[in-house]
Amino acid sequence: MTKKILFPLVFAFALALVLAGCGQSPAATTGADNTKADTGSVKTDSVKKSSALDDMCTYFPKELIEQALGKPILNVEKPFVSENACFYYTIWTETYDHTPSGDIPGGAPVVVTLRTEDLAKNMADNEKTGSKYVKDESISMDNYVAYDNTKKPWQVILILNDKQYFELHYVHRAVTGDELVKIAKKLAERVQGK
Repeated sequence: MTKKILFPLVFAFALALVLAGCGQSPAATTGADNTKADTGSVKTDSVKKSSALDDMCTYFPKELIEQALGKPILNVEKPFVSENACFYYTIWTETYDHTPSGDIPGGAPVVVTLRTEDLAKNMADNEKTGSKYVKDESISMDNYVAYDNTKKPWQVILILNDKQYFELHYVHRAVTGDELVKIAKKLAERVQGK
């Protein structure tokens, strides 16, 4: 009997909360400044996250990556985890991974992630394994390019502000290190609205 009474009350309360949020703009509910997002750029001095950055695959469309590379992106996916990231596959097949239970689609992606973790700590951790971070003057925003032991770029950091940055890297030789830097240049132009 208690369940019959309790369920409608909980449902009514949840419905009231949902309806209370209706009719408000995303800026009103998140406190975000969407003025720059509408033009395709983000304020780099703002600590607030623009709603435009809520979906990496939309904010950085595959056509942008294709322009930087001069070759097609075969598939685009959001990760299964809750990270704000996008996978841009330069290699993709329906039978990429051969497992005992059958073939699984997949490939080699370039990964772009919006991060809010401590950049200095992440860089220090990578430097312990031999990476070296260098600023690249050819990229139009504050950045670091990580070089491995063979002096090849493997990661690019594009800094939005002191709380947020984009991390770019590749998996399974999706691109070369130089191509990753080309992608970073194109993404930096997008962030700055160029």
